[in-house]
Amino acid sequence: MCHSPEHVILIAGALSSITLLSPTTLPYDRGGVAPSRSVCDAPVPSLPRTITLEPGLAPIVRTTLEHSPTFRQQCRILEASPGITATLRVSTRTPGATDRAFATMRRTPSGDIEAVIEIRITEDLTELLGHELEHVIEQSDGVDLPQLASAGQARRLPGGAFETTRAILAGRRVSDEVLDTSPDRARHVMRRVWRIATGRRR
Repeated sequence: MCHSPEHVILIAGALSSITLLSPTTLPYDRGGVAPSRSVCDAPVPSLPRTITLEPGLAPIVRTTLEHSPTFRQQCRILEASPGITATLRVSTRTPGATDRAFATMRRTPSGDIEAVIEIRITEDLTELLGHELEHVIEQSDGVDLPQLASAGQARRLPGGAFETTRAILAGRRVSDEVLDTSPDRARHVMRRVWRIATGRRR
């Protein structure tokens, strides 16, 4: 991965046309960051202040934090990484585009990471949240995407973006955890998010 200040990293999110063999564990499964009094584990959990959400995404993010241990761990890692800032917003890309989510990341001259994540409203929104935040954490970990692609754990797409096995695993695990513990609640919240998102465009 190029670390020049001008370098911009493009990562396509959860393309349905991509199938990769997933590993059984994520790098932080062995234990990890657990800040005291974490906002991720509060009675009303939230992502840290360094992660900006469109208001319409807040309900599904809260539900995902409540019901997915993997998503809470991602949240803790981001909370303990003040050099990472991200904005999550509903995608406004042209309908019919194949990507359900898209992340653009930039390293500042000081080495901080600034990410903008666009997510299309779909029934698998919890998967996309976990998937895209894992891409941000990959960059914080210093993952070399071209090298990962050479090792068969990532794929470079025609537009130059990367898709990784690690992010696919994270997203699927987050989605499974939410559906296993609260399927009815997840569906209810998704309907609410959809109404907010579509209402905003009328």
